[in-house]
Amino acid sequence: MPYRSILIAAVQAAGLTVAGFLVPVLGQIVVLFAPVPLITIAMREGRKTGIIAMGAAAALVAVIVSGQAVFVLFFLSFGLMALGISEGMMRRFRPEQAILAGGLLPLAALIVVLTPLLLKAGKNPVTLTEDYLRTSITQAQQLYTQLGLAEVAQMLASISDKMIYYLVRLSPGLILTTTLFQAICCYGMARTILLRKDPGLPVLDRPSFAEWHAPDLWVWGLIATLGLVASGLIARVDSIAFIVGLNLALLYLLVYTAQGAALVEFWLRKVKIGVVWRSFAHTIILTLPPLIAVVVALGVVDIWADFRKVRSVPPTI
Repeated sequence: MPYRSILIAAVQAAGLTVAGFLVPVLGQIVVLFAPVPLITIAMREGRKTGIIAMGAAAALVAVIVSGQAVFVLFFLSFGLMALGISEGMMRRFRPEQAILAGGLLPLAALIVVLTPLLLKAGKNPVTLTEDYLRTSITQAQQLYTQLGLAEVAQMLASISDKMIYYLVRLSPGLILTTTLFQAICCYGMARTILLRKDPGLPVLDRPSFAEWHAPDLWVWGLIATLGLVASGLIARVDSIAFIVGLNLALLYLLVYTAQGAALVEFWLRKVKIGVVWRSFAHTIILTLPPLIAVVVALGVVDIWADFRKVRSVPPTI
């Protein structure tokens, strides 16, 4: 049993998780990568070792936060993401399949945990969430007023019922998109580390990020999504179809942002830009909305243009 590797992975994962709660700004960034040490140890030492490392890391988090269940459950969601991604990589799934496995597994566990609680509450989950948001905003407004932060309190007071209405109904898409974005980051980081430390691993023979593209059949989902959104805009009615379309649009925004970013990565590599500068370029792109729009447009056009000529194999779902 590789006890040293287990200890290192557990300490790294627990440290990244706790940093998310204790370190302002930077902590919220590094916590996204908490599953990475668990993915790499599972890939290098095996599934069983990865699960043991996850348990050890959860125990460390419990000790550090004095057994507060919320933080432990929060970490376990990272552990489930790591298990999903590593299992997908071991089974040599396509990148998007491994990422979906890592993103959907913690959400499925969350649904299993929340369903009995919602049923016990005996209220519509949407209404319950709206009431919770209104109460939280009111409490936060009172707190900032007491702290003398009048501008922040006024900003919270400006949040209308219409904003809450859409926020609640778009929360499935927002949560899923955020989780999948984290899974993408963790998959990419873990794959990069493994390529440097164990380049001979056969499970790493998947396309690099610069060669990746979304399955071509997904474009039909994009067309259907645009149809649902357009129908709601034309009718000016907040129908179920319109809300579903908006939620799906968030997912497709992520998909084709990733495909556009892969295209940018391909061009940057082609002109031999170093990895540090490539990472800096991607960071700039993801922080500027106009550039994000350009990248998304590139990703969508690439469906037909195939700028990189990478579609040599039949598309799969």
